[in-house]
Amino acid sequence: MIKKNLIKKRFSNRTYPLKFCKKPDCNMEFIPTDGRQVYCCSQHRIDSNNDKRKVIDKFESEFTKKAKKNRFVLIKISESDYYKKRGYVEKGLLVYEGYELPVYHSKELEYGTNREILVCYEYGLILIDADKEIYKIDIIEK
Repeated sequence: MIKKNLIKKRFSNRTYPLKFCKKPDCNMEFIPTDGRQVYCCSQHRIDSNNDKRKVIDKFESEFTKKAKKNRFVLIKISESDYYKKRGYVEKGLLVYEGYELPVYHSKELEYGTNREILVCYEYGLILIDADKEIYKIDIIEK
């Protein structure tokens, strides 16, 4: 016959002061069983973590949506006859098409010139002339 080892839950003799539940709409006073406990029940802890994640997910989805739009604008402009003839694009056209300059994945430096490249997916936007606000679109190879 095989004996099963029963795991006995350990109880502490420590006592903790009363706390108020950290969930905004609860405000219930409870006695914690652990010094780190901040919610009166597990459901309030789960609800609070879900709310935090919802805020983060919303931020990430908005950024992704804007970045995809920027990518689409860069593709559209770089494939246009206007860009192919000139080899550059003005900031006004980028903004007109809906490009948002503050939205990009990373910044890199162009080899040789050390100009800043704003990378959005596989496309890079390089500021050629700051006075005239002229940009060049490059495909970044990883």
